[in-house]
Amino acid sequence: MSRRRKDEHIAIAKMAKIRKNDFSHIRFIHHSIPSLSLKDIDLSTSFLEHKFNYPFYINAMTGGAKKGDKINAKLAILAQHFGLPLFVGSQSLAFKNKESRLAFETLRFNFPDLFIVANINPNFTAEMASDAVEILGANALAIHVNSVQELVMGEGDRDFTKWKDNIANILKTVKVPVIVKEVGYGMHEPTLLLLQELGVKHIDISGMGGINFSLIELKRQKKKESPLLDFGISTVDALLLARNYPSFEVLASGGINNASSIIKSLAMGAKAAGMA
Repeated sequence: MSRRRKDEHIAIAKMAKIRKNDFSHIRFIHHSIPSLSLKDIDLSTSFLEHKFNYPFYINAMTGGAKKGDKINAKLAILAQHFGLPLFVGSQSLAFKNKESRLAFETLRFNFPDLFIVANINPNFTAEMASDAVEILGANALAIHVNSVQELVMGEGDRDFTKWKDNIANILKTVKVPVIVKEVGYGMHEPTLLLLQELGVKHIDISGMGGINFSLIELKRQKKKESPLLDFGISTVDALLLARNYPSFEVLASGGINNASSIIKSLAMGAKAAGMA
């Protein structure tokens, strides 16, 4: 059932409406007399304790099901060619299905030098998180905080009481950089403060502006859209709030759909921007 659900998400996402984002409200101040040469511009940057060719990453989409594995393989080719990190989709299926586990292992086998970011939810124990990293030979680990999506899914998690402790234990156990990642609702100050207290160093603030996967899940179940799901803060607002927490290395996603939104994210403090 879960493998089929992954494939259905892909089919629905292709037709999904993109929510409005706030990047159109951001304007750059023009300097009429520049003092640089284009040949001296270097787009390379460092984040997740690694140097990349561009301040851009391919964000988590899918994986662990037939269609998703094909998509990840194609994305891996692009990531390798341009020197970008690739975030895989949730690895939950790899702990339930041998074929899914093998698919993730095969991705690493086929792309031995690619910077791959493993992806789990906060209900994973530290031991499971280490296993998720090992499956992919991952260079970093993302923990996606997706309580809304879980509640929308009929078979989703209902108990979030262990999230905080699990994140803390994962940070102590896993030997690669750990990113705590929103999924389209943005990180407000209470979240940022808690993550700072837990010792989190890397965050993806992923605000409103892109595809709403909670609505995709409702469509998959042939249920009506709920106005209750229309909440959160934009990526722009989340970036501005994160500026108050300089200890974080901030990644930006959610409504990143062109070079302009990437540049604006960087100007507001992000180390890199991601697109899915």
